[in-house]
Amino acid sequence: ASASCQNKIGMKRKIADERRAFQEKWTDDYFFVESNNKALCLLCREVVSVFKDYNLKRHYIQMHPKLSELQGVSRKQKISELKKSLTFQQQLFRKSATQPDSLLKASYVVANLIAKKSKPFADGEFVKECLESVADIICPEKKSEFSKISLSHQTIARRVEDIAKSIENTLESRCATFKFYSIALDDCTDVTDTTQLAIFIRGVDIDFNITEELASLIPLKDSTTKSVDLYNALKATLTKFSLTIKNMSGIVTDSAPAMVGKKEGLTTLMEEDAKQISNVCFMKYHCIIHQENMCARILKMENVMNVVIKTINFIRSRGLNHRQFQEFLTTLESTYGDILYFTAVRWLSRGKMLKRFYDLRDEIKSFMELKGKPVP
Repeated sequence: ASASCQNKIGMKRKIADERRAFQEKWTDDYFFVESNNKALCLLCREVVSVFKDYNLKRHYIQMHPKLSELQGVSRKQKISELKKSLTFQQQLFRKSATQPDSLLKASYVVANLIAKKSKPFADGEFVKECLESVADIICPEKKSEFSKISLSHQTIARRVEDIAKSIENTLESRCATFKFYSIALDDCTDVTDTTQLAIFIRGVDIDFNITEELASLIPLKDSTTKSVDLYNALKATLTKFSLTIKNMSGIVTDSAPAMVGKKEGLTTLMEEDAKQISNVCFMKYHCIIHQENMCARILKMENVMNVVIKTINFIRSRGLNHRQFQEFLTTLESTYGDILYFTAVRWLSRGKMLKRFYDLRDEIKSFMELKGKPVP
């Protein structure tokens, strides 16, 4: 009997023998769900093997302490969004398993290139025809493999959505590790007269790893560009990525009244929120690019601009001169095939125009001398 007692004492208890079960309250308390008999964190996708309240709570406190501020409806809404994101990823992996990895990867690579170049999704079918024609010449035995790549416009649309969702999920998981972060905003009107608010985020984690990405591009269709509308759009984006003003170090905007108004500007509203939670690190900045543009407008540089614009107008405003100049550049095997117009309403065109003129200064000088119009 004593020997059997010693054997029982010496035996280590296995985790499986404890028969621990996942408790639903851990989802609301610590953002964990059950996946493959393990506890999976919805925020960082880290797995905790043992169903134990202490283990889950320790992970939650150490890795995601900021989320304790989310309570009530906003917390439940956040959990629901994270569950949908997890389900989407799991379904994506199941679909991917039904196709060969190489074919699926090729489809995603083409979709990524089409999206980067802003090409129509229907171009995927044209790309497939090109691949098949090339394969027919170089490697005929592999042509059937190229034919299996799915590049229809519906497939390309789904691939681009998957890539966008994956980037968003990656950014969301990185945001959960930010020690401090800053925001940059800019709004402009597209060709349909819809205001688009671009929100960029730059954050750093405890290991000084920096992440910089476009967080949201929000169309303000049913609202104006008042500071309140911009404020609500920014707050919605921060909530989406589980970010709080407590660790926001700064905000960068242009000089528009809706952005920097003293009473109701976006930066003023954000500064008031920061003061309420004693965020002394919060600072407001003006966009450097906009500052450079304003300096350029003030400086004018008429002694340079008048000569450059007069020379460009002489070349481009006359059809014969323009054709002869392009042919002249082709003969000299120049890097560029033409010079650029200056457009005052497009504030980035001045720098591009001056750079192109400077790069072609020798060719322009020679051409103008041939025309009897030397550049002063």
